[in-house]
Amino acid sequence: MTLKKSFYFVVGILMVVLGAAGIILPLLPTTPFLLLAALLFAKSSKRCHDWLLNQKHLGPYIHAWRNKTGLTVAQKRRIGLSFTVMMGLSFYFAPIPTVKAFIACVWVFWTTMLLRQKTLAPPQASTGE
Repeated sequence: MTLKKSFYFVVGILMVVLGAAGIILPLLPTTPFLLLAALLFAKSSKRCHDWLLNQKHLGPYIHAWRNKTGLTVAQKRRIGLSFTVMMGLSFYFAPIPTVKAFIACVWVFWTTMLLRQKTLAPPQASTGE
């Protein structure tokens, strides 16, 4: 592996870690980090690129972006709940009213963005006819 490919590989791993953390941490975005990781792995390791795209929890974010399909109701619910809990705790423990106002504005902005994202329709059950 060349030095350039090694660099891409190491940075790709860092992007996967940040993207995975973004699933849980509200202010850390998930999709941009995972898209960058996919790009870096495509330039450094086909095996890691394929793993990322086929990974159960991370792959759907990349596929949703590539296909412009949107998020499932479950993904929106999980993102919204974790974000609201984290923002609520931050709001509760913030000592300064200005910080509380900032947290509230961030919550409103990102909640609006989440709600505006396209929602995937649930799969249709086949009737067997």
